[in-house]
Amino acid sequence: MDEPRPAPSPAEAHAAIIRRLQHSGVPFTIHSHEPARTVADAEARLPFPKEQFLKTVVFRLKAGGWILVALQGQDQVDYRRLADALGVKRGDLIRPPPEDVEAALGYQIGGVGPIPPAADTRVLFDEAALPMATVYCGAGRNDRTLEIGLADLIRAVAGQVAPLARERADPPSPTESGAS
Repeated sequence: MDEPRPAPSPAEAHAAIIRRLQHSGVPFTIHSHEPARTVADAEARLPFPKEQFLKTVVFRLKAGGWILVALQGQDQVDYRRLADALGVKRGDLIRPPPEDVEAALGYQIGGVGPIPPAADTRVLFDEAALPMATVYCGAGRNDRTLEIGLADLIRAVAGQVAPLARERADPPSPTESGAS
C-alpha cells in the first residue's frame, strides 16, 4: 500500500508552480507584494486591475482527487455546472476548508492558483473568463501574484474549459431602476 505523500510547503508549492510554467515555455511574471488572503484583500491592497483577477476555488471529490476551478474574481461556482463538467453528482463535490487545502496541496490561504502542484489535480476554467487576455492569479503564496495570458495558462496546465459560474443578474437598465 502506498504511503500518502507529504504535502508541499507553500515555498515548495510556489517553486513547483514556477517550474511547471518555465517547463511549458509560456511567458509570465511573478509579482511580490504584501500578503493578501481574500479577493477583497487583493482588490483593496494590490495594484492589479480587479477586472483581470482570476480566482481559484478548490474542491475535492468524495471518491478522491482535487479540483481547481478558475473563474473571474467576482463570479461564484455553480456546483451543478461543475458536477456536470466533471461527470459526477453534485453530492460528490466537497468544498474543503482553506486549512485543509493548505495542508494537502501546499497553497497558502490567499495564494491558491489554477496551477496544480501535482499531476493528479484537475483544472477547470469558466468559459466566461475566456475574453480576459491577461489575468492575475495566485501562485502558491499569498505574497506573490502570477501575471499571465489566459490562453497560455490554460495550455500550460492542460485545463478544461466549461460553463462553471453562476449566472449573474444583469444590472437594471436606467429605465428599470427609475433613473431618468
